[in-house]
Amino acid sequence: MERMKVFVIGSGKLAHAILNMEISFQHDEILKWETHHQFLHEKAILIHAGSGRQLSECFEFCTKTKSVLIELSTGLETETMNPEFPLIICPNTSILVLKTLNMLKASGRYFAEYKISITESHQSTKITEPGTAFAFAAALNSPPDNIVSVRNQAIQQTEIGIPEAYLDKHAYHKIVIVDGNDEVTIETKVLGHDSYAKGVEAIIGAVLNFGFESKRYTILDLIEKNLL
Repeated sequence: MERMKVFVIGSGKLAHAILNMEISFQHDEILKWETHHQFLHEKAILIHAGSGRQLSECFEFCTKTKSVLIELSTGLETETMNPEFPLIICPNTSILVLKTLNMLKASGRYFAEYKISITESHQSTKITEPGTAFAFAAALNSPPDNIVSVRNQAIQQTEIGIPEAYLDKHAYHKIVIVDGNDEVTIETKVLGHDSYAKGVEAIIGAVLNFGFESKRYTILDLIEKNLL
């Protein structure tokens, strides 16, 4: 297994959780990204969980060193760019949710004739795009404009069932597929950041063990390659 440093870009709760997670495999260390790191010349793994303010220096570093950039934030230019380094787009790192999403992506065409609704809920402070909900909509060929977003804590507690302790750190998705009186419901609920941190650990392991080309990947590409 290749050894290299892991840098985390961002100052929010997810970035903090990753910086403080316990890892079960050996590499140098997990460090908070600082601007001066862009002048290093060693290959590394960068995990971006920020607003995008530091992306340009990350791009410069990754292009120079062919380092892998793992993108956890949504709605940024990384989602459409053609990079000169390996880039992995991860709007969600819960492996269970990702495998469910991949299952729907593979089977979405079977539900094209039915009525589909998607509801998502996150902490009230979330202002970025609901990337996982968008991915569910794309998998089912459902218009993203139809996604219902919930940020009201009272509704989250009473109607969705989010415990009070997790109102500020949860991710919930509900997909309902209707055919007349027949209905199928798929729900995903992630409480806290533990599963995200474990997912990031699994992605780091995949990067250390698999040679990624200089291009953009989605996290589902890793699922399909049985790397997670």
